[in-house]
Amino acid sequence: MSLAAALVVLRTLAALERVEPGDGDPPALSPSELQIVETHWSETGIRVRPWVPAKRVATLARGARLIVRGQVASRDSGGCHGKPWYAVYPYGYVCSEHVRRSKAPPALGSALPLAKDRRLPYDYVLTRGESAPIYASTADVLAGKPARTLGAGSNLAVARSLDVAGVPYIETVDGMLVAKQGLGWLGQGSDWVGVPLAPQPGGPAAGPAFAWTLRDKTPVYSEADRKSTQVGVLPLRARVALLEESGESDPDRYWQIAEGQWIHASNLAEVMIIEPPEGVLGDSRVRLGHDQWIDVDLGEQVLVAYRGRTPVYTTLVSSGKGSPTPRGNYPIWAKVASMTMANQDYEDKPYMVEHVPWVLLFQGHNALHGAYWHDRFGNRRSHGCVNLAPRDARFMFDWVSPVLPAAWTGFIPSELARSVVVHVRDSSLPPDQQFIQERPIGPPDPEEEKAKLELAEQRRAEAAAKAQDPLAPPEGAAAVPASVAGHAQGT
Repeated sequence: MSLAAALVVLRTLAALERVEPGDGDPPALSPSELQIVETHWSETGIRVRPWVPAKRVATLARGARLIVRGQVASRDSGGCHGKPWYAVYPYGYVCSEHVRRSKAPPALGSALPLAKDRRLPYDYVLTRGESAPIYASTADVLAGKPARTLGAGSNLAVARSLDVAGVPYIETVDGMLVAKQGLGWLGQGSDWVGVPLAPQPGGPAAGPAFAWTLRDKTPVYSEADRKSTQVGVLPLRARVALLEESGESDPDRYWQIAEGQWIHASNLAEVMIIEPPEGVLGDSRVRLGHDQWIDVDLGEQVLVAYRGRTPVYTTLVSSGKGSPTPRGNYPIWAKVASMTMANQDYEDKPYMVEHVPWVLLFQGHNALHGAYWHDRFGNRRSHGCVNLAPRDARFMFDWVSPVLPAAWTGFIPSELARSVVVHVRDSSLPPDQQFIQERPIGPPDPEEEKAKLELAEQRRAEAAAKAQDPLAPPEGAAAVPASVAGHAQGT
């Protein structure tokens, strides 16, 4: 595609997204002799204004190409070391030290593209043994100097296979080396995918839309009673109509799916259409065209994506089990094409999952993201995040505004008030408990993270002392603040 065509696409994207206000009026631009620049750092930041510490609103991988719309002289010596800043499309400013001239136009498409017939951007492996040494280079392999040791169950993203001194190794996407022996290949993840929701005549109606079965060989009865005749079975995740509900509470609740066919409600994930709750839309969002919001029902393990009052997509998810996903309204505070998730320093159970794809961080460490390591969608499974099957995760990542262009790796909104809200509720609870604001919005709070680490270190010190002297009484741990308890990065 020509430079002119690429420029039209990027201008349209910027106009549609209306992405970022800055700190005051934007500075006047001077003409630039460069039309296109290319990043040459492993990670390059785009800032909302051409100075530091203006907020960084996006990150780009090495080799990302940008169209320049003008330049601004540095106003300080530290931010860009006195060199000019380039104003780029679709928005923002990049330090000229971090880019170089390019003749090729920007690549079109969205971030983290997929090769044909693939569901995941990388191949992934799982460490099976008790430990697996990981090396920074072939020289370190030959010298027997591992960078660290991976525990069992670590997930790695694979760039290629190679031999080192006749021994098969894999090289990870991050350039580390691990012996193939003891690794298991994870394949392309679940083939489950949700469904688009067609607009309804007269507008959407709140209430049950349909359901998916939650077990293989789901029993179908002739009446709303387990003692009635079983007239058939349905496979896992079969889509069924919801015609009539029988029973007022879960032990007795059935749904009629056809004439003379009833399924117990516990075997169904019900897709419920709801009106926009308070807090998911506001005048500023609607006025700017930001009418997207996402409903996550922990009780049904169902996600529904909306534009205003109109549902557009729904699927099954896996939310937090050991660490429940927090209820509340949470504006998405970052979009990241892929990121490695691991236990925090204050968590005692180690884990690592490399290059989790299509991540929408909505509360602290919790995110909507692709999960390539299981196929339990429709059941609670995660450490706190909302797991999506690969194709669902990619759809949601591209659907949530703003769209990330090719080679862009992340976006951080400068105003959460304009970001897409994730509404998390639990329909399995009593009506007055289904929705509360359990956690604060935004990224992890540094002071809260510090407090968690201090509590963890105190707990570990007491455990170590107890192990040395089993008869010694505990010194009395401080009470865990409610704001700190029960919150950890989840996958």
